[in-house]
Amino acid sequence: MQPTVSAAQARETALASARAAAAAVFPPGYRLTDDFAPQLSCTDDNDQATGQIHVSVSMWVDGPDRSRNDSYYEKLKKWWTQNGWSLESDHRPRDLFANAQRDGYLMSLEGTVTGPDKGRLNIGVSSPCIWPNGTPEPKS
Repeated sequence: MQPTVSAAQARETALASARAAAAAVFPPGYRLTDDFAPQLSCTDDNDQATGQIHVSVSMWVDGPDRSRNDSYYEKLKKWWTQNGWSLESDHRPRDLFANAQRDGYLMSLEGTVTGPDKGRLNIGVSSPCIWPNGTPEPKS
């Protein structure tokens, strides 16, 4: 079992990635508002907890004109390509969802599809499986 980055380091990487993408995609005046993103346990092929976790960040993007959402997705896809991310999926126009991965991190842009906040975008990044403190936990 190899050491990994710590949860704090993974969170910083995820935050920096989301902020860099948002700065490249959205027009001046946008705001990122934290949305709850729990740490999730990683499991093995038998659905048993491994002791590792996924660290995630999730932020609402407030301010941009929602009628321009398609252009934001296109700008983000271009940014992903230029910054070493590989597009995993783009479900538009059926769903407002696209994601890409790089170095085990997964970034997504998702829009609400119903209700009063229809078209509100959320950008999120999750880490690969990591040890909470960066090193494997001793078995008891």
